[in-house]
Amino acid sequence: MKLLAYHCCPGVPGGSYREYTAEELTDPEKLEHVFDYCQILDAYITADGWYFLIAHYGFEKLYEIDRKSGWFDEDTLAEYIERICGQIQMLEELRRKDAEEYDTLVLESTKEKIADIKAYAQSKGMSPQALIRTALDEFRHTRGELHTPRYLLTFCPDKGYFFSWSCAAEERFGYRIPPEKLPVSPETAAAVHALYADYIALKSPEHPYDRPRLTPQQFAALNARADTLYVQASQELGADFQIQKQDAWF
Repeated sequence: MKLLAYHCCPGVPGGSYREYTAEELTDPEKLEHVFDYCQILDAYITADGWYFLIAHYGFEKLYEIDRKSGWFDEDTLAEYIERICGQIQMLEELRRKDAEEYDTLVLESTKEKIADIKAYAQSKGMSPQALIRTALDEFRHTRGELHTPRYLLTFCPDKGYFFSWSCAAEERFGYRIPPEKLPVSPETAAAVHALYADYIALKSPEHPYDRPRLTPQQFAALNARADTLYVQASQELGADFQIQKQDAWF
């Protein structure tokens, strides 16, 4: 069975990963949810996955689902098709490079090197796993990174939500998080909603799924407000939270 798409939680030590089934991907509502995850780099569609989706839905239906999610930002179907074809070409190239690197890693991971690691761990009265964890803790300590935020979030002011970026955050708050569900002040939550409302008001009523065409002044003003909210929310959430910083929010 080919890998079509998968979801990962980068905030979990060692990673957390699950595949999406073909049955899930043939559900348009579920696929829109997958596109939402892809938008924040929490899920990925493989080249085989794109081939499967194109065969099942066709480009026009995929474009319609994507517009509801807001993952890609192409204005026309032709641009969307070009974007997807470019995506597939990139994934095929990465697959080729990964295969080459995998062959190299297998050759380097000799039985002798594994035995050396086990022997060194045994000489220290440790298991290989404990040795690796200790080395990691020491690295983080010397680099001043001893405390790792537990709840990783991403802020999407153009949607009026925060989104979980780690499994711990999703387990506690869910995937799509309204600001009032987080431990931020009512003023900050209200400011997030106000920014979203002002952004939506700039959209064309005839094309509600299209991103508004912003003037440079509007773009700068919206991003300045989002930057302020990012700083406010980060301070109010504390050290157990980390919001992914964006160069531009809109």
